[in-house]
Amino acid sequence: MPNETDCQEMAIVATSSFLRAVLLIAVLLCIMCIPISIYSLWRIYFSVKLHFNSKIVLFTNNTFVLIHCLARIVLHGKDLLNYFDNWSSGCDILPSRARCHVRFIYRFGEYIIEISPFILLIERFIATFKADSYENRRKLYGIIFFITHISIAIMFLYFDTDFTGGAIMIFFCWTSTSANRLSVNIPTFFIFFTQLATIPGLLYLLRKNEELRASSLHKHSTLTERYQISENLRTSTMFRIMSVVTWVYVAYKAIGSYMMYFIESVLLPDLFAITEVIHCLPLYYIILAALITRVDRKPRSEFKVNNYETHHFVELHKFFDGAFERKQQVGPMGQKNKIVP
Repeated sequence: MPNETDCQEMAIVATSSFLRAVLLIAVLLCIMCIPISIYSLWRIYFSVKLHFNSKIVLFTNNTFVLIHCLARIVLHGKDLLNYFDNWSSGCDILPSRARCHVRFIYRFGEYIIEISPFILLIERFIATFKADSYENRRKLYGIIFFITHISIAIMFLYFDTDFTGGAIMIFFCWTSTSANRLSVNIPTFFIFFTQLATIPGLLYLLRKNEELRASSLHKHSTLTERYQISENLRTSTMFRIMSVVTWVYVAYKAIGSYMMYFIESVLLPDLFAITEVIHCLPLYYIILAALITRVDRKPRSEFKVNNYETHHFVELHKFFDGAFERKQQVGPMGQKNKIVP
């Protein structure tokens, strides 16, 4: 049961202007993300530019963006309603443990979003080295990617959760429910280092696909293989943007979360507000959506396919020139014409 000190502490939390402002901005950003995520899901579903397996990863990512934002609106919206309501004692608005379970959905969605570029990198590696058959087959990989995606997020949520329970007084639903700093940091730094590896990995794929495209021009490659190589180049360019923006966000969050352990003499509501500022996923998603939309609207010629098209038409021109010259040298009845110098 809460005592008078707990009630006073809750009243301080509820009347904090800083915390109220942060939660209000977070709710507004989440509301902005909802139409963006729904539109992104629609575009991904009907896109003919993306491979089936890429669609699964991106569809999972955007679905959990939507779920994360809805959970955050419910959680923070209820907090704001309580804070601005007419209450006589802080004990009247103490959050219940049942309501704080919404944080599981909040956190699970966050993990799904943060590891999406890493899953996409693996998918693009397979697409690059199986270019001869990946376009029409290998759809089973999409199911495997989905299961892996969900499994890693569940594992991280396990590290981030305290299953021992206890009688700890809850003034605000924290991002993490575990008191073990080591277990909390495992997901954060795993995501940080995998994102760090994703950027050079995508750069390697760009160079590799450039080499594969160049070599395909000098051998009898199938149309499917050439199409998959061009598709790898285009999607790798877009995924690189996603990877860079995600890495910046993950690095910012990892540094902020690590520095939180060294903050001393900070009021409890300010600590809660700083936590929400660190986990600014809706703002990250809005920036990412704006950058990807800008790249997606660029002409197809800007996705590094100019060299292939130029070479293709030069070779085609040479073929017809050679055929015309042979026709000039051979008469209508198969007799050679004498070419007058």
